[in-house]
Amino acid sequence: MNEFIEKNRRLLRIYCTAARTIGWLLLIVGSLGLVVGLVGGRPENIRPLHLEVMRWRQFLGGCVFPGIVVLGLAQFVRYLCENNYEPGWILRHGDKVLYLYAAVLIIGHVAWSFIQFTVYRNFSMHDLRVGYLLAGLLPSLAWAVILVGMGQVLRRMLPMIEESKTLV
Repeated sequence: MNEFIEKNRRLLRIYCTAARTIGWLLLIVGSLGLVVGLVGGRPENIRPLHLEVMRWRQFLGGCVFPGIVVLGLAQFVRYLCENNYEPGWILRHGDKVLYLYAAVLIIGHVAWSFIQFTVYRNFSMHDLRVGYLLAGLLPSLAWAVILVGMGQVLRRMLPMIEESKTLV
């Protein structure tokens, strides 16, 4: 691993800088989008509950958590490259952030589907289109499983990297 880091140190630094920039841009753009959406009112053809769930789902699932994950990835790369760098808050709690992101994805999908099929379109849960709801849930479940797996890997990998740094 050390040989790989030494050979690719410049590329890893560029990657770390790009990840930090993208992470902060996601957080800033997402926050600005939420503020503009809350202040700007709502279109006439969209119901209030539907619009609120749409705003928060986009804000959390589309910008905040991906931004935090990318910032955590930048901290991870920096932690690998630099010997004196201590892991930041995001990296130390990265597994919990990933678990929370997985929960937000599932809760957001369920809330969105509930509004789509019961409130917004007045469908009953016994309608045949519930299969559409379940088919849409599969990608969210897949992402949740990926995020939980990444959290497990991160939780187990950080102590091993710390130990290998103290041995060298």
